[in-house]
Amino acid sequence: MFKLDQDFYDAYFKYYGKLSPFEVIAEVNKHMAERQGFTVINAINVAKTTATIGGTYLDFYMEMAKRSSFRREDINLDMYIFDIAFLYMHQTDSKALESFLDVRFTIRDVYAEIAQQSYGCSDEASIEKIKRITTEHAGDIQLPNPTSRDRWFYDLAVTVGTYSKCHSRKIGAVLVRDSSIISTGYNGPPRGVPTCDQRWFIDKRFYKKYGQHIGKDTKGVCPRRIIGFPSGQGLEVCPAGHAERNALINAARLGVETNNTKLYMSCGIPCTPCMVEIINAGIEEIICCKVESYDETGIYLLENSDIKVRLFDFLL
Repeated sequence: MFKLDQDFYDAYFKYYGKLSPFEVIAEVNKHMAERQGFTVINAINVAKTTATIGGTYLDFYMEMAKRSSFRREDINLDMYIFDIAFLYMHQTDSKALESFLDVRFTIRDVYAEIAQQSYGCSDEASIEKIKRITTEHAGDIQLPNPTSRDRWFYDLAVTVGTYSKCHSRKIGAVLVRDSSIISTGYNGPPRGVPTCDQRWFIDKRFYKKYGQHIGKDTKGVCPRRIIGFPSGQGLEVCPAGHAERNALINAARLGVETNNTKLYMSCGIPCTPCMVEIINAGIEEIICCKVESYDETGIYLLENSDIKVRLFDFLL
């Protein structure tokens, strides 16, 4: 069989996501039944020859791509080539194939997934480009298509975030089904609860514990900053709900189903509590500004879920 490598894995993920080898072979057999038998036999022979000389999946792909008979036979040649390769390797050594894929799927690499979706490959250079992408607001970015759907929902999320009463960051989230908005949310204290800068004066327990940090000016200043917590720490003293959770809560408040929806956010990967609720709410995809999370567990939850994740297209 071929030497199993990153090119094969990338193609597997591109066409079949995280389907098991058993599920994929069933799909491949369906595809083969729709093709002319002699072209399938010829393609299998090319695969055998490539494997005999110790070639890789990429070698097989290049050999297939330059043969005019296959180009004429199939408009989706890339997927056809992968199907043939998978069929041949499954027939040759299914255990080695399944073992290779089991290792690859043990840990979901979010960076690699987004790089593959964004640039068509997940090599180190593409992953590094993904890691460098970050924005808090892209309102002044000049876009070739400023009316793209991603930009539309991003701008809406930013606008929603401006209503936030949080004195640290203003984040917005927009929940969408079939390209229509069904709910929005921004970060801040629950309905009717005072803003956090008033807590010093109305919460005796809070003042007793942290009052030594208070300065002359507390109005409009996040207490966590006054106390001196580093970014992402001291969240237990924050009375605010996050934008993502509030979007889900607002949907629940109005009896709106959240299953199979998309969540657009003007921030990075959600934190642990938000990610728990996003998973349980049945969100199918999250679209964010950067592949970065408040905490490691948020990333862990994403890696072990089936939720799709990508960056806004205008950032790439």
